[in-house]
Amino acid sequence: MIYRFLVLTVLLLSLAACAPVMMNGEVTSEKGTSLGTVEMTANKRPELEAYTIKAQLPDETVFNGDIKYHEKSVTLYSHDGVSMKCNFELKDQLKKFEGGGEGSCTTSDGQKLTVKF
Repeated sequence: MIYRFLVLTVLLLSLAACAPVMMNGEVTSEKGTSLGTVEMTANKRPELEAYTIKAQLPDETVFNGDIKYHEKSVTLYSHDGVSMKCNFELKDQLKKFEGGGEGSCTTSDGQKLTVKF
């Protein structure tokens, strides 16, 4: 019985460690006009000491990329070749994205994003 409890506890903790970090934010044009909300997530990849970042803009363009644990910026790419550079300020370097923070991103076509997590 105790063995089952320990296995279940380890399994649940492992799943919680892999839960995506949700980042809520706003997309604006070059002129500062609001273009809507952005859906962004960071999924921890412990085996690579990295996070996979995914962002979906209001126009449904999806950007993907990986960021190593020690880095603060990443360039994401869409399937049609548009890029997006993101810089993150983490509240707690030890907890990484799970500790919260803010990010600012700019796409190669001039859109700007700000996210909080």
